[in-house]
Amino acid sequence: MFKFDLLANKTADADSLAEYGFCEADGIFVYSAPILDGQFKMTVLSDGKNITGTRVFDNASEEEYTLHLVDGAVGEFVGEVRAEYVKVLSDIAEKCFTPDIFADCARRVAEYALEKYGDRLEYLWEKLPDAAVLRRKDTGKWYAVFMRIKRSRLGLEGEDSADIIDVRCEPSKLPLKIDGASRFSGYHMNKKHWLTLLLDGSVPFEELAESLDYSYSAAK
Repeated sequence: MFKFDLLANKTADADSLAEYGFCEADGIFVYSAPILDGQFKMTVLSDGKNITGTRVFDNASEEEYTLHLVDGAVGEFVGEVRAEYVKVLSDIAEKCFTPDIFADCARRVAEYALEKYGDRLEYLWEKLPDAAVLRRKDTGKWYAVFMRIKRSRLGLEGEDSADIIDVRCEPSKLPLKIDGASRFSGYHMNKKHWLTLLLDGSVPFEELAESLDYSYSAAK
């Protein structure tokens, strides 16, 4: 049976919801579709970021059907309704939701890139769900790599995780920026051309934005 953990660590994109067929009114997105050859109507509600509710109605009786949500409910017909229900939600999850792995600082940088350059984070590696890239549309070149890694991999104390961003940096200025505390030579990147910055608030946002802007311009 579908559980909302299908959408764990993911968030919806309002434009994608609209393209999918959700109708928006007063900040509430509603999608309705027939299921099981039109015997039922399924409605999905969203606040623009998450699925907030679902309802399934029997078109013949106009009553709400809920057995598909009951763990102990078994039988061929219940199974068919449940399968259709899961199919619709899985499709919405695939087409309208994107991973939401990173913490506030990283999200703010990603939102800056979206607003200024129109680029969204791309999660390219199924085996690395906590890694994503930003790339220029015109050249296809990466200008930022977001990752969540153990702090110890940067030579820092502790085994807790931290969000980082790799950005291109002018080679002559790179050695001057590295401090071993919040700024490092490129993690898993060319250390002569890439700089790694911690996304935990220790690097001012203005510096992060400036670094991203340079990296974008260098990815020609």
